[in-house]
Amino acid sequence: MLFPYVYINGDILPLEDARIPVYDLGLLRGYALFDFFRVIDGIPVFAENHIDRLENSLKLMRLQTDLSREQWHELFYKMIKVNAVTRAGFRVIVSGGFSEDGYSIPEKKNVYLMLHQLPEDVPTPYQQGVRLLTVDYQRDMPLAKSTNYLESMLLQPEMKAQGAFEVLYHQGGIIRECSRCNIFFIDQKGEIHTPDQDVLRGITRLKVLESIRETGIPVHEREIHLHELSSVAGAFLTATTKGVLPVDRIGDQIIGDGQVHPLAKSLHEAYEQKVARYIEEAQQKRNR
Repeated sequence: MLFPYVYINGDILPLEDARIPVYDLGLLRGYALFDFFRVIDGIPVFAENHIDRLENSLKLMRLQTDLSREQWHELFYKMIKVNAVTRAGFRVIVSGGFSEDGYSIPEKKNVYLMLHQLPEDVPTPYQQGVRLLTVDYQRDMPLAKSTNYLESMLLQPEMKAQGAFEVLYHQGGIIRECSRCNIFFIDQKGEIHTPDQDVLRGITRLKVLESIRETGIPVHEREIHLHELSSVAGAFLTATTKGVLPVDRIGDQIIGDGQVHPLAKSLHEAYEQKVARYIEEAQQKRNR
């Protein structure tokens, strides 16, 4: 389900009236970035953190707009209100703009905002874990959230054939991230490890790292190799729409004893508590 109103360069339009010229550099050259967050109970969850990442992506990809942090924030709420949204996925896209020759970069960038329905959570993956396919690949500009998902799109038939939920990227055996998720590992001592180089700084990753440090569990952001998978006790993914999602198999390697690690469950609960607290505090601010 798509919600009825979208935002294009300053205008909020009915979806059926929205038009994007074919000379948009996002379409012609893949020169575009995006960010994505959940709306729950009418609140854009962790909006400030998503604006931080959005601004970082804009800087890295040289796609500056004239929108301030405050304007982004108010645009989010304006779109939520006009669409009468309580629960949705919210997508922000900034492209290189309209280019008459299909290559030259204009000064004015294009900004699009849209919302769509979030699928309901299915409990089975959290109870049993998910499988990952591995591929040797490194995203261009990994610290920016670009719209380039070509590799994972091409791999969808293989993922479907193998019953894989996601694809795990590595570079010469050095683990990076999944196409839409960050990854964490739990060692035999109950300590946590996650890749720290050439990965997108996910907002859920950030919040889970906060929870781990609050509990006092040792956490190590470091280089992790595929050959270490045989010795880990557990693994989990972090993502905006999934929270903390356990992993039971990576390629042909069963993770730990093949069961969901208890720590993954407790961290998912801690993350959901953070979300709930954020929503409550944001509602209080909006009602003042």
